[in-house]
Amino acid sequence: MVALSIATTPLEDAMLHHIDVDEISDRVAIMRIQEDTTYRVKDYLAESTGIRKLASKPVDEDCRVKMCEWCYQVVDFCKFRRETVGIGMSYLDRYLCTPKGKEALCNRKEYQLAAMTALYIAIKIHEPLEMETSLLADLSRGCYTEMEFVHMEQTILQALKWRVNGPTLLGFVAHFVALLPESVHPAIAETIFDYARYQTEIAIAEHVLVSIKPSEVALAAVLNAIEGMDVALLPLKVQGKFVRNIERFSEIFIDDVEHIQSHLSLALASLLSGDVSEIIAAVTDIESEGEYVDDKSITAYNRRNSPVSVVQRNRQTSVV
Repeated sequence: MVALSIATTPLEDAMLHHIDVDEISDRVAIMRIQEDTTYRVKDYLAESTGIRKLASKPVDEDCRVKMCEWCYQVVDFCKFRRETVGIGMSYLDRYLCTPKGKEALCNRKEYQLAAMTALYIAIKIHEPLEMETSLLADLSRGCYTEMEFVHMEQTILQALKWRVNGPTLLGFVAHFVALLPESVHPAIAETIFDYARYQTEIAIAEHVLVSIKPSEVALAAVLNAIEGMDVALLPLKVQGKFVRNIERFSEIFIDDVEHIQSHLSLALASLLSGDVSEIIAAVTDIESEGEYVDDKSITAYNRRNSPVSVVQRNRQTSVV
């Protein structure tokens, strides 16, 4: 029988344990190599303008916003880590950069299937609970069958060459926050982390940030977080030391991310003021006809089912 163990994620490891600064530097260096090579993402919408013009309803930036919101509803309902949405969207972005994935940019139904499946893969790999394809079929209100999700899973994994453990926005945030001076109270560090994490959740829905390296977006979020702190709680001298630590051990400089900071600040301000109600409203259908997934599907599923624990499932079905 296969033994099951639930290991901590790099995020949990960074937040729950004291890590030597040299180890942080080594980790960040490897993560940056990964984001520059294997896990690099291009602006696939800009590169596919020609073929998308031929489609009657091509995928656009709003499609991403709606699917991100739907994904967050799913993980909140299932009590999964919100970071898993970012991982799933990373799979989707990289898939859409491949020749096979570009086909989905001309077909919103195909794009939605790919987005839902990418989240399913992320949950399957990174969560202790199992999301069955029957759940996805239910949430799609019959728009997709279980086998369509199975086939799309195979297609995505093959297109990604099974490379599914890249660096995440929140992973970078956690390692950067771990570079705070020891004099900073843990509660302050947690507040900085939470504020930066919230900004990363906003960033994931922003297509304009897709092609920007996760390390740079993460640094921008952390800088916005510390700049929003009361100087009585986080003195300017301490802030300066923290920034120097990040620049020294990550080799990323604040001047390089100022424009990202501004974008995140504007996105956050718009969100809080209600100017972009589509982002905070319940997910509506990508298609105007309303034949695709929405939040009502999640509510209906909630009344009938619940996620299955992998541990519990393993007891029911042994793998020899």
